[in-house]
Amino acid sequence: MPFCPNCRAEYQEGLKKCPDCEADLVDELQEQSPQSINYVLLRTLPSRLYAEMLQEALKKEGIPSIIKSDDIAITFPSYGTTSAVPVSIWVPKEDVKRSEQIANQMMDHI
Repeated sequence: MPFCPNCRAEYQEGLKKCPDCEADLVDELQEQSPQSINYVLLRTLPSRLYAEMLQEALKKEGIPSIIKSDDIAITFPSYGTTSAVPVSIWVPKEDVKRSEQIANQMMDHI
């Protein structure tokens, strides 16, 4: 099966170009180290709780993510749905489109 080297998605035999980013498909994906991934901001959320929920949804789809915040609430055993400081979630650049779809679906149900 061919793979997109940018989106890292698998496609059916016979395709030569990625339907999403139009890159030439390859037979095998190169391993990526976490340091080589270019992370970009997906969105800012009202709390760490929402960020962690979205992070879990992304993880289930095989998308790595990073939560960034200056939120001291992480040190407490539980925390709420709002925060005084912004909490952001970052994903690999090539996964932004798919991540945004997941985030929109998840946030529509909250």
